[in-house]
Amino acid sequence: MRFRSLLALVALLPIAPLASASAQQGAFREYPGLETGKMWQFDVPPLEYWNTRYGFQPPAGWLDHARLSALRYAGYCSASFVSGQGLVMTNHHCGRECIESATQPGEDLLSNGFVAATPADERACKGIFLDQLQEITDVTGRVQGAIGNAKPEEAARLRTSTIAAIEKECIAAVTDVFCQVVTLYRGGQYKLYRFRRFTDVRLVMAPESQMAFFGGDPDNFTYPRYDIDMSFVRAYVDGKPAVTDQHFAWSKAGAKEDELLFVIGNPGSTGRLNTMSQLKYLRDVSYPAQMATLDRRIGVTEQLSTVTEERAKALRNQLFSLQNSRKAIGGYQAGLLDPKLMAQKSAWEADFRKRVAANPAFQLKYGKAWGEIALVQQELRATAARRRMYTLNADLSRLLPTAGMFVRYNDEVAKPDSLRLPMYRDANRKALEIAMVAGAPIDTIAERLWLTAWFGTLQKDLPPTDPVRRAALGGRTPAAAAEAMLASTTLISPERRLALFQSGETGIAASKDPFIVLARVIDPLDRSMTKQVQALSSRESAATELIARALLATFGNSVAPDATFSLRISDGQPKRYPMNGTFAPAFTTFYGLYDRSIGFESAGPWTLPQRWQERKDSLTLATPYNVASTNDIIGGNSGSPVINRDAEVVGLIFDGNIEGLPNRFLFTEYQARAVYLDSRAIIEALRSIYGAKALADELTGPAS
Repeated sequence: MRFRSLLALVALLPIAPLASASAQQGAFREYPGLETGKMWQFDVPPLEYWNTRYGFQPPAGWLDHARLSALRYAGYCSASFVSGQGLVMTNHHCGRECIESATQPGEDLLSNGFVAATPADERACKGIFLDQLQEITDVTGRVQGAIGNAKPEEAARLRTSTIAAIEKECIAAVTDVFCQVVTLYRGGQYKLYRFRRFTDVRLVMAPESQMAFFGGDPDNFTYPRYDIDMSFVRAYVDGKPAVTDQHFAWSKAGAKEDELLFVIGNPGSTGRLNTMSQLKYLRDVSYPAQMATLDRRIGVTEQLSTVTEERAKALRNQLFSLQNSRKAIGGYQAGLLDPKLMAQKSAWEADFRKRVAANPAFQLKYGKAWGEIALVQQELRATAARRRMYTLNADLSRLLPTAGMFVRYNDEVAKPDSLRLPMYRDANRKALEIAMVAGAPIDTIAERLWLTAWFGTLQKDLPPTDPVRRAALGGRTPAAAAEAMLASTTLISPERRLALFQSGETGIAASKDPFIVLARVIDPLDRSMTKQVQALSSRESAATELIARALLATFGNSVAPDATFSLRISDGQPKRYPMNGTFAPAFTTFYGLYDRSIGFESAGPWTLPQRWQERKDSLTLATPYNVASTNDIIGGNSGSPVINRDAEVVGLIFDGNIEGLPNRFLFTEYQARAVYLDSRAIIEALRSIYGAKALADELTGPAS
């Protein structure tokens, strides 16, 4: 069995010391050997570990049933089949696009919620698809064999072309299929995932956004929580509900504290295999810049939201996404600033390198990789500010990117198709030309705010002598530069853009439009910087793959790979944790929901919708609501089912706590928790608040 090495690893690794806590917290110890986490692959399950830790041995067919009952939702979330009639459960925040696309004129389903009274009332979700993982095939030998000993940039090209060929062959073999080669262990393994894709998806039920995101941004990534972050859709095939024999049954009893549970979903990305030099680059350069960008974008979006109520509604999803990202990255950064966590990570890396060095063959093959990555990080630091600002994308401004399209158009289309930038290739050219000359009207209010904010960052990050700063500001303030450029540009008018396009290379070259002038300065610098970054990225990828191979050679599959938005299964337990000198409970209840609303005088994000106020007495308030568990999750796991040993749904993942954000880099169970919506709360709300009897019956059978 490939997991025998896990027990050996447990014996070799030291038990982590107790984190600072009061005496009443007891002698907590991390379970050893889990620094890279518990995001296990379905084709390489940790059977010995599960048996040793929990006494669990999955019966025959259990893993296949769990895999086929789980789904990837629309390329960015997780979901699951929860009935034999194609019923699918995911989060409300995952279903926002579906909910908005199903909204008819005069409705506001995001604010007011939706319940389909009959199957005929289920509404189509535009652009939403569901992927069910059918088969996993290891193609590591084929990909690595194609790369051979090629130099980094050539290796990157060979890797890309080989993966594309494998995926093309897979798609050609079967209908209604989607295929993807998943990179695992940073290139240590490659596996072909073949999915069945459902493209007819219809909205069945969604609560009010206020209840799905109760507590708003202040409560995001916190616990205790009181969110009913759920939505239900249905997969259809040939105009009829899909027949889904493989689906999760529903648990009416939910789970108890310390009970073994599994989360099945598609975690997006983690950095647990990052080297210390890569983590320090994130801490010192990348994350501070990302947070500054998000702060800038949140500020502008909030300003725009005050202009009109219609604009505020249109920007809700955008603002939600920005705030969510800002809080997440702030949490990741907090982990990297934690000296204890960094010391643990450094010790783990030192132990790993020591094991490699102890094997002369390993040291010869892999030993130089850490130094190469450190050199790449040094070079990235030296160019970081210019990489951020030498771009034709000024936040969400439309005018500078449009100017860039004009400046680049003739140069690119003169090249052979295969050598052009992707958006200028023949397959995309018609859409590009439409975007250049037509499209929605330019929003000058938004343009002024986006440009002013972006110019402000440019002024702060680049020296006065920098050519891009000189071309953009010309000695003016950011606000004055934005105002002057907007006053004199001709690109706002579709008619003027069309005339410029029809004037050809000569006309574009002669244009004095301020955005065209600025784009001419940025374009060659952007191209040069892109080449430098690609070269550095190829070097880093090659070295990272060597470290990944060293990891597999040293530990085998007993260490879990980083998240790659591919299907994983994670074990854990509902469990309280130390917080503020006491404990956060494993379970919250409906009592807590009403108490939190009353405590804030029903203001702001703690307001309860009218029906939740009117129907309070119909609820069993002691029903478990949200739950904290030790399962290993990250973004992408949103919408993941939480199941018990019997593969019954006990909950729905929707968040993690803020203490768990540093788990991106080093997994711990001390305070880090996944947060899920209890199966009992779902049924209680469907029956007592939403009157969705048919839906509740489909999940659990008729109420007794």
